[in-house]
Amino acid sequence: MLKTINNTKLKIKNLEIGMILKGKVIAKKRNEMFIDLSPFGVGRLYGIYYIQNKNLVQKLNVGDVTGVKILGFDDGNGYYEVSLTDVSSLDVWEKLLNYYQKKEILTVEIKDVNKGGWLTEVEGIKAFIPLSQLSPEYYPRVDPNNKNLIYEHLKKFIGHKIKCRIFSLDPKTNKLILSEKLSKEEDYNKVLSQLIVGDIYEVKIVGISPFGLFVRFHENPPIDGLIHISEIPKEKIDLEKNFSIGEVLKAKIIQIKQDKVNFSLKDLTIDPWVNFVKNYKVGDIVDGVVREKNDIFAVIEVQNVQGVSLENLDKLEVGQNYKFIIEKIEPQNKNLILKLKE
Repeated sequence: MLKTINNTKLKIKNLEIGMILKGKVIAKKRNEMFIDLSPFGVGRLYGIYYIQNKNLVQKLNVGDVTGVKILGFDDGNGYYEVSLTDVSSLDVWEKLLNYYQKKEILTVEIKDVNKGGWLTEVEGIKAFIPLSQLSPEYYPRVDPNNKNLIYEHLKKFIGHKIKCRIFSLDPKTNKLILSEKLSKEEDYNKVLSQLIVGDIYEVKIVGISPFGLFVRFHENPPIDGLIHISEIPKEKIDLEKNFSIGEVLKAKIIQIKQDKVNFSLKDLTIDPWVNFVKNYKVGDIVDGVVREKNDIFAVIEVQNVQGVSLENLDKLEVGQNYKFIIEKIEPQNKNLILKLKE
């Protein structure tokens, strides 16, 4: 993450080697320049760095503001050792920081590619979009060990314009990392929040690998899941022989973890929780049978789903049917809390 660009805006407490900030020229002498870095002190440009920055030095006068990079904490006379950077470049990094903080969606053009991702630029700053930050729409569903196949897939998108967000940035090293999949984050979360473990989906195979099948279960936006080879019947574990790209299957959701969804082909019976969640909501009245009871709670069965009741236990008898009010439903955790309707 960007450590600092402007000391007044970001309220820096401590300087670090490599930090970039703004300063005001307070003196120019032969082969050296002094820059006010308030509230930290004074920076001194001298030696080889003065020579390297000579063109920029010639443009600056006392009172001008310039970009400064911290190279050392003490030049031997109590000054910070610094080099210069164009203040316009500093302003660009401030603008990029603003994009990052506001989670702005940016449109960029793919300029080039390597085996690790795409190369592009934002506000004239070179940027990188790694494979890990591509959504299923663009991710190469090829053998991950075959770098040439990955490269050929990524190369097809040179010249395309895509939407992305800034993933991380660091002006000290001029590193700007973008994420294409973060531009779809809200849409993904909306879809994922509606999924229920145990539900059956029609999925389309979009990739075959030695460890399983990549399957698409949602098209707009495109979202993929995985059927691990351990969740495929033994008679079909020769994946290349038994499955093909584009084939549509029925698969059962067995795990939802962040943005990763795992499916199974082994057990395609619908979990009773799926229908229960679709048919009932908090506040509904349901019929339930008391299956177990102790001093703390009673286990209640409703439509083949088990919940618990924590109150009025003295009024409940095992084996008897009562009407209950649904107080809480958490399908992801299979948690159902009921209250006796009096």
